Amino acid sequence: LDSLLQETKMWISFGVTLLLLLCQTNPSSGIEGSCLDCGSECLAAVQGAVPVCIAAGFEYTEALVGCVQRVITLLQQCQNCLKSLVCCVTDSCSICTCDCHHLLKFEAPVYSPALQQHSWLFNGECHFAFIGTPSCQDCDGKNAYKSVNCSKDVYLHYHDYIVDGRWVITEDLDSDDSVAVLRNRGDGLDDEECPEKETFAWEYRSPLNPASGWFEETEVKLVPYLSQEEISVKANLIARSGDVKIDN
Repeated sequence: LDSLLQETKMWISFGVTLLLLLCQTNPSSGIEGSCLDCGSECLAAVQGAVPVCIAAGFEYTEALVGCVQRVITLLQQCQNCLKSLVCCVTDSCSICTCDCHHLLKFEAPVYSPALQQHSWLFNGECHFAFIGTPSCQDCDGKNAYKSVNCSKDVYLHYHDYIVDGRWVITEDLDSDDSVAVLRNRGDGLDDEECPEKETFAWEYRSPLNPASGWFEETEVKLVPYLSQEEISVKANLIARSGDVKIDN
């Protein structure tokens, strides 16, 4: 009987450990697919439509999706992605799972050497859109993001080195920080599933002299591209203009 109990405890322990590993390596994205499944044009259209609908009195509920559908009704290629796109733009917990933000941008003060060395990354319009958990070398099943409205096509993704991992910005999903422009090494043991929640400082490398190594820049922040507060500001401006009409 003792041996049976011992074996049962062993299998329970194994099951719990396996469950924890699965939770760590399969983050909840909040949407199915990618913010770019229907293309960047559709993402931009929904980014413009959401403030219009908020100005018209819609709240962050399923009804908002219907409003956005009417606003961009002429863009037929976007219709199959509307709910995912509204989730991408609003990160609303009442519409979709919201563990991580779907649209991210980098911020830094004007005097930051990282901004001065990589000004294209901090231009205000340049941001990163969630593209799921694509199959790529040493990505470890983590979230990945593709640049939107940046002068360079790059990816923000996780790269695993077995003993530790890091978030990097590279020109393709298979590259590591040997060719990255920015990186965040985290604590090397328990990296966050969401890059914007990483508490360690970002590091940059000079494009003119990459061999000089990495420089820590504590004032570089990864933040949501469009917060609900910013959406409200845009909605108020639209409402004040008096030009809010949603066709049925």
